[in-house]
Parts: sequence; C-alpha cells; structure tokens
Amino acid sequence: MSISEQATRQIKPREKRRPKFIARAKIGNGWQTLGAAWEFKNGEPGLSVKLNALPVGNWDGTFILLPPLPTEETSEA
Repeated sequence: MSISEQATRQIKPREKRRPKFIARAKIGNGWQTLGAAWEFKNGEPGLSVKLNALPVGNWDGTFILLPPLPTEETSEA
C-alpha cells in the first residue's frame, strides 16, 4: 500500500469498550472508585486493570472488583 493510499484510508472509530469490573476500596464509611478492569481483547483469560487513583491515609492496599453500575462511564484501558 502506497503512502498516499495510507493517508486517504478511512480510519475506523475506536470502539469504546465497557469495563467488566470497577475497582473500589472501602475508605472510612464509604467506597472510593479507584479504576476499572477489562477482559483481554484477544480472548485469553485475565484482566487488564487501570487504576486512576490510590487512597491515602488509612488504606491497607486491598480493593475489590465489582460489576459496573449501568450509569458508570469510564475510559478505555
């Protein structure tokens, strides 16, 4: 494929995938959303986890993965 063909080729819009799980940690009396987890695109077993925040203070490093709520929007991993 020539350079001019590559330049004129239509670029497909990136499909926005919904995360399989949302990462949350119990902080005090509530929950803090830390990030999200997606299944691998190639179908292999496992998850790709993206953490957008880390709690500070009294946090023991433990977090859980829960299914996202229908209204939650997150960026793709």
